[in-house]
Amino acid sequence: MMNDPIVDEVRNNGLALAARYNNNIEAICKALREREQTSERMIVNRAPHRLAPKGLDAIAEPVAPVG
Repeated sequence: MMNDPIVDEVRNNGLALAARYNNNIEAICKALREREQTSERMIVNRAPHRLAPKGLDAIAEPVAPVG
């Protein structure tokens, strides 16, 4: 299997982030939430929606979006 340098970089960044917070998922999530709040990038939060079961697309009634 061939190594992809982009995948390797993403994995290494994830490992470095986890190491910075002693692999504590709560601390990692808190830091990422704080970073999200201070970022100037637009944050998109889409409401969940239901998918029709496969094969029933033609007979299933559309489901209205929640929210």
